[in-house]
Amino acid sequence: MLIEYTLSFILAGATATICSLTSGGIIWNIVNTSFFPGLLLILAIMIILAGHRKAFLRVLDGPKKFRNYGLKDLKDMELSLSFAFKSLLYICLFYLLISSIYFYLNFENTQTLGFNLAAVMYAVFNFAFFGLIMITIKGKLKAKIIAFMAEPEPSEKKPQRLTEKEIFLQVSKILICIALIAGVYLFIIYHDIRNESLSEPLSIYYMRDIPGLVYIFIPTFLLLTISGNFKNFFAALKISIRNEKISVTKKAISVNAVETLRLLFLLEGIMCAVCGYIGMLFYLEDRSMLGINFAVASVPLIYGLLFNLVMLPVESKLSRLAD
Repeated sequence: MLIEYTLSFILAGATATICSLTSGGIIWNIVNTSFFPGLLLILAIMIILAGHRKAFLRVLDGPKKFRNYGLKDLKDMELSLSFAFKSLLYICLFYLLISSIYFYLNFENTQTLGFNLAAVMYAVFNFAFFGLIMITIKGKLKAKIIAFMAEPEPSEKKPQRLTEKEIFLQVSKILICIALIAGVYLFIIYHDIRNESLSEPLSIYYMRDIPGLVYIFIPTFLLLTISGNFKNFFAALKISIRNEKISVTKKAISVNAVETLRLLFLLEGIMCAVCGYIGMLFYLEDRSMLGINFAVASVPLIYGLLFNLVMLPVESKLSRLAD
């Protein structure tokens, strides 16, 4: 998994760097010299304390060693990654809470506002950054575990091809449901929130932000490819549209692919949005642009959340289709 880890780290780092530069900041604004190493140290201590040290370090082994690991070793590695991800969440939430307290305690002192606000954002950024790497590796590990445990499947009947009418009805149902969800959200927003400005943050003008769309889609699918679940994801979509019954093994492979991409989209959206927010801090003098800059910086996260809303029913449907 050393190759996958290295590629994931480089891709996540490159995305964060480019996103920070195009948002008006510089890469050093998203690297905290104390929290970054401190987070890794606390995480390492927790992994050792929980007895996952050996299993976690095995994730960094080269391809030759990795081929010799058995099912128990793979499961131990997956368990260590799950523990590390939960620990990462709690460590970052704790730091976020403490830094938020200091932010509000010094709210009247404008000299400390930007520094303390950046500290809050560091916690979110580091969770998303390392979370992206862990989810990518875990997706790869889970696929290997499923393949290891898979029993010989009986010859399956070739699924019947859907007629054009059935495909049209399926696609129409999905589009109608998405439109209804969007409509309800817009109704709630315009009913509960007042907007006295001349700008509308949810307009197509802001939502079609090209850099934001690039950050959320291209790196996410590249990470999915690194995890080895690219083909499995599109195969899962076909299964969901066709409503075909699948084996337990195929269900596990399909659900793993959809879940991996769903979490990658969410974490990628969070990381890119935070980079945008940090860049936004450099333009605090012009308060008329704060809302617009915040809206544009939020585009990756908005699309990440929308993708999760669409994929959650697909993931649940795949579980129901298993025999």
